[in-house]
Order: sequence, then C-alpha cells, then structure tokens
Amino acid sequence: MKILLPAQPHDSLDWQSQKKEALRAIEEGKKILWEFDLGLNSPFFPIEDELRFNSLSLALSSFANEFWPLFKESSARAVLYRGSADFSSFFQWTERQEANWDSWKEGRPDSGKPHLRRLFCAETFAAYFQMLAHKLPDELPLTLVLNAAGFGTPAQTYHLLSTERFEHFHVECGLHFLSPIGVCFPPDTECGQKELEQLDALMKKLPSFKPVYENLLTEQWDGLDEIYVLKEALTQRGKRKLLGFEAAGGKVFGAEGFEPPTYWSQTSRASQTALCPEKLKD
Repeated sequence: MKILLPAQPHDSLDWQSQKKEALRAIEEGKKILWEFDLGLNSPFFPIEDELRFNSLSLALSSFANEFWPLFKESSARAVLYRGSADFSSFFQWTERQEANWDSWKEGRPDSGKPHLRRLFCAETFAAYFQMLAHKLPDELPLTLVLNAAGFGTPAQTYHLLSTERFEHFHVECGLHFLSPIGVCFPPDTECGQKELEQLDALMKKLPSFKPVYENLLTEQWDGLDEIYVLKEALTQRGKRKLLGFEAAGGKVFGAEGFEPPTYWSQTSRASQTALCPEKLKD
C-alpha cells in the first residue's frame, strides 16, 4: 500500500491520517510503500537553498524518529523522487552552477551539449538525493521513479540511467531487459558522441539486449551469454573483467563492423522480439 507523506516546507508534518492508514495496512497484512512529497521535481528547484534543504531534512528526520520505530517491520521501501530523468529540464542555472558546469565538463569527451547538460544535472541531483538519504534509516530501501521517455536517443538515455550514476538507489524507469545479450557502455571518460552513435547503431541490429556498464560489469553479467563492446573505448580494467566473463563461459564480441552471429536464425530473432525493451523516442 502506498502512503504519501507531504514533506515540503509549507507542509505541517502532521501525518496523523497517514499513521492511521499505515496501522490499517498492518492489520490487513500489507507492506507499506512510503512516498515523500519533497517537491524535488518542481520547476527550478532551489538546490542551493540551505534553508530548503534543512526543511526537507527535518521532515525526513521526523519520519525516521516517529514513524520508522512503529512501522519498520511493515515497510517495504520508500520513494524519494518521482519525475523526469531529464533533470536539466527544470534545473536552476545559477552563477555557481554555471561555474560547477564549466569545471565538471573539463576533460570529458564531447557528446553534445544537451546530453552533457543532462548528465551534469543528473549527477548534481543524485548527490542531493544522497545527502537527503542520510536522514533516513539505512535499512529502508530508497527508490527513484524516473520518467525516461521523451529526450535523447536510446544510447543517450541508457547512458544517463547508468546504475553507477544512481548507485545508492533502486531506479524504476519503466524499462525491462530480459535478454541474454549485453551491450556494454564505456565509462563516462570514454563515452562521447561517436561511441553513443555506435551504440545506437548496434542496438538497432540486435534482436534483444540488456545495457550493462563497464565499471559494474562483474555485478551485472549474471544471466548473460554474450556481451558486445566498443573495442576502441574499452579500458584495461574492462578487458580484465571480460576475460573473467569468458573464463566463465561467456562470449565477447566487438561492435565495429557488426554482423550478427550465424546462429541467429530468423526463428531465434522472432522468438526474442518480445524481450526487446520498449522503444524510446528520439
């Protein structure tokens, strides 16, 4: 059962009705999904406002002190943010953030200003989410519900949604990948416009795929039989990980000049079509 907790600065934090609802859920044997309404998806959210942060921290601390002891055994998880994965669409570009942006992009491969801006804003908000998470019990799993449609190419979207970028949270984005074929995204330091275009071209040719990320490869290759990589963007560390994958019986293919293996018959293509993730709009 989902229970919404209004927790913005103008809210009273008088959650008595939510407490009664949670008690009824316990009586019915249901698990509770808490959702904090922190206003984090508001246009031009004031991420630099210390008073705003302190107010949100107070709300989360109130939950941790007053609700968690009563409901921890019945709590499944909590939603900290629900909204667009394109944080740049409502980011407040102050003079300080412009300076942070100039520093952040130095040394990074060019993948186009709109995409780089999205990455910067996502990482800025991820850090903010993590600071808020410190106010909540460590035992409470935290979820970010991200709307990943409507911006960028598929490769840009999967790059933005890298597990490493939101490593402290469970991410729900409406995409499900049930495929034995992995497409390996290079680290950010090696992933520019050329690499993203190669990944888009590769994914169009595959009957199904699951995006995986080089820095987390060993944690993500369970269930994969094959992994496709961009050889020119592969780091030495990534090569060592792939040797381990091959030692465990997996197959590694380079994406340049990609041709599907001969054993991919029309039958196998038809049988795996249902495994493809939902299409994302350009």
